[in-house]
Amino acid sequence: MAESYAKLMGISIAAIVIAVGAIFVSATGTNAISAQQIESDYEPQVREVHLFTKVDESIDEDKFGVPPDLYSSEQIVVNKGDTVKVNFYNLEPVETQEYHTFTINDKPYNVNIDVNASDKATVEFVATESGIFQYFCEYHLPTMSGQLVVQEA
Repeated sequence: MAESYAKLMGISIAAIVIAVGAIFVSATGTNAISAQQIESDYEPQVREVHLFTKVDESIDEDKFGVPPDLYSSEQIVVNKGDTVKVNFYNLEPVETQEYHTFTINDKPYNVNIDVNASDKATVEFVATESGIFQYFCEYHLPTMSGQLVVQEA
C-alpha cells in the first residue's frame, strides 16, 4: 500500500511540474510575439532638426579661457531607423568669418559639416545604431557640444 501511494504521489508531482512548465512556456511565447508585433509596427520617420549657433554673453572668454559659443539645442532625440536631417545655421555676422562645425566622430556616424558665418548646411543620415553620441564644434570646445540620442524603436 505504501508503495502504490508513493507511485501516486510521484505521478501527481510529475503532472504538476508539466502543467506549470506548460503555463510558463505559453506565457513566455505570448510575450515574445507581442514584443515582435510592437517592434514591427514602428515606421521609421524623417526627423528634421534646425540647429543654430548662439553666443552666451555671460561667458568671458578672456577671463575663463573657454569660448562663449553654444548650439541652440544640446540634445537631438531620434529612434533607431529614423532618417536624421540636420539643418545647421551659423548665425555669426558675415564680417567675422567665424566658422562652426557640426561634427560626430562616433562610429557608425561620421558627420562633419563646416559652415562659415551667416551660412547654412544640411546633413542627412540614417540612425542605424542606438546609443548616445556626442556632437560638437571642432573650433569651440568644450562649450559647443551636445548629444545625439538614438533610442531603440
